[in-house]
Amino acid sequence: MPYSEADDTRTVQTAVTYGAESDQPVFLPYAHDNFDRFMRGRTRDDFYCGVLLGGCGAKLSPKRYMDKKCHFAHRPPVHCHRTEVGESSADHLYIGQAIADWLKQQGRKAPRPAYKPHGHQVRDVVDVSHDGGRRLVRVQLARRSKHEWEDEDAKLRLRHVNLDWFFGPDSLVANWQMERQGYALRVQCRSAGASRVVEVGAQSPEMPVEWTSLSECTLTPDGILTPGLIRMPDGIVPLHAVTSEPRLTISSTSFLITEATPTHTTATHRWFDTTLRVTARLSLPARAASPEGQHTYQPTNASLSIDGDGTWVVQAQSLEQAQAPVHARPRASTSSHAAPPSPSAERQALPPEANLVASFRATMENAASNGKVVTTTTLCREAALQDRVLSAEQWVRLLLAVEQPRTPGKPVLCALIKGRDGGPAPFFREVLHGIGWTRDFSSSDLLDIWLRERRRVLAAYGSERRAMLASLPAPSPVLAREHRPPAHTKTTPMKGDPAFDALLDIAHEAQRSTDLDTLERSLWLAEQKAPSTDTHEALNTLTDWLVDQRADALYDTWNRLSALVDALNRDGDDLHADELRRILRDAKELAEEVGADLASAEYGDITRWQQHLTELSDRLTLTQIRGHAVAVRVALRQNARAGRTTTWGGLSRKIGAPLAALHPDDKVAVLVEADRETRDDQPLLSTLIAAHGGVRPHSLYPQVLFILDRPVPRPSALFMHWRMALHQHSELR
Repeated sequence: MPYSEADDTRTVQTAVTYGAESDQPVFLPYAHDNFDRFMRGRTRDDFYCGVLLGGCGAKLSPKRYMDKKCHFAHRPPVHCHRTEVGESSADHLYIGQAIADWLKQQGRKAPRPAYKPHGHQVRDVVDVSHDGGRRLVRVQLARRSKHEWEDEDAKLRLRHVNLDWFFGPDSLVANWQMERQGYALRVQCRSAGASRVVEVGAQSPEMPVEWTSLSECTLTPDGILTPGLIRMPDGIVPLHAVTSEPRLTISSTSFLITEATPTHTTATHRWFDTTLRVTARLSLPARAASPEGQHTYQPTNASLSIDGDGTWVVQAQSLEQAQAPVHARPRASTSSHAAPPSPSAERQALPPEANLVASFRATMENAASNGKVVTTTTLCREAALQDRVLSAEQWVRLLLAVEQPRTPGKPVLCALIKGRDGGPAPFFREVLHGIGWTRDFSSSDLLDIWLRERRRVLAAYGSERRAMLASLPAPSPVLAREHRPPAHTKTTPMKGDPAFDALLDIAHEAQRSTDLDTLERSLWLAEQKAPSTDTHEALNTLTDWLVDQRADALYDTWNRLSALVDALNRDGDDLHADELRRILRDAKELAEEVGADLASAEYGDITRWQQHLTELSDRLTLTQIRGHAVAVRVALRQNARAGRTTTWGGLSRKIGAPLAALHPDDKVAVLVEADRETRDDQPLLSTLIAAHGGVRPHSLYPQVLFILDRPVPRPSALFMHWRMALHQHSELR
């Protein structure tokens, strides 16, 4: 009879070869005509229900049928909780392999796919790292909220020099990527004979996706180019967005370039960020007030256009006087040859540099105390500046002043500044050179330095520091890496209170023996008795040293915690419950030492693994499952003879075991064991368990059918299938 997909919904279509842990997928076509081609060069022992497919790792047998779909089947006995079994269930493996092969063709070093990265489950994402892990291609397959995706994007950009995103067919995140950069890269798989073909394309709001193969794409420094994208000086944009871009002809005398900062160079052009002084015509209603030369104004309800002679025209409803007056400047002539104002006028309107330095330092220190980073926009806003009002040279000059005074081992405070791409600010390299870093470093070196210095700053201003500052004089925020006391630490104060002198001697002795608790107590008591400013300076020197040691210890503890949690995330699934419990205990102790501010991410991982441990403790052993299965089999046979269905609650009362409270996977395991001896030509005993009310099958019934290699009906046909099975039971009585 002819093959029809509607005749059978059996769709266990994918497996892996070369072992249960393999990432080499295979797709068994539905039609029997393709079966021989699929098996060419293979044996029936080559296929596994792969772990990376969410499977059990057991061997699978390919089944050939003439009147229904060909598929794989488990070899009994087996316990498998795999849920995705259709033709697309191995697409994440096909995509990972295709991207890795394409990166090799693009000349990238050691591309390596990962199908279960830290914090994700199989089929959530696929990561393909290359160039020693410095660059990453992330394929987003699962659905995520905008907030979750933006957080993940920021974290990945901190760890990798370059990040490229692909989005799967069901990923709604692509819409937010289009909002951010104008397009999103999509990926899908389609069946072609005995394989699955990977296709990619660029999606933009105005155009449908044009699917193509990865071989038609190119990896550039700015990102991945598909045939539907074009690389422009300011980045990659959709091709259709530039084909009809209009250009306006502007009079060369209507603007003047006052500052220019090089940004990048292409084969044909050099590009600069510039400051323009523009001469324009202003159009106001007759009733509106006229502007005065000694003030600056902001137009309301304004529009910008170009007059016939190429001069800018500003049409506004009214003018509002700006808060800060400017110095008198020459009036602009209506002639197109009028010279623009002096470029120094804007600089004169800026606050004094000392005020900006103080504001920047306070903003960054406050952010560090709260475990956060800042952007240039935040710094400008807190300093009452417009964003981008400062040139790169001004940023470097101001931040070098923020970093003063420099002492050995002091962390770089401006490492808290995050650039627009999630990495270091564009002027971070110049700041490092300005404070004495003489060597040159690559982009990856710069990223490593930025991450390390940022951790040091956060450690220096962390929770232990704030707790200590509540009882100690406020020291200078430094994080020295020198563990021996400096030679000049001991300062001889003016003769004063003998009690103060005794406390100071105790403090110096505690410093020499690195007894930090005694040093902290003696400093607190000595501060109450300090008789003069000179003695306060001596205390401040000791306080600075104490803060450095506390911050060093905190940073070392944080590193140990991070390494322990990383190992837990990597190997936790393979650990025995007792070993997992011991590691969690150690991790919690370290996290309490570090504090919730710095260890927020680690606390989240610890909580997740604690829940996993609780679930492990509540699960049944194999011996318990088999014991329950014997009792369930006897009880259900009695129900079958009586022609009655039951529920989980009724079954629990009948055999005297809390079956209703079991984990769903344990319930399935009990039913599978109970029906292990049921012949293929008989209905399952599990059929006799109904949902609450007794009018429909229990929710785990399809999974039991699947594991026992019974045909699984469509959801719309499940009720009728169940009723037919009950009818078979009645006929067998």
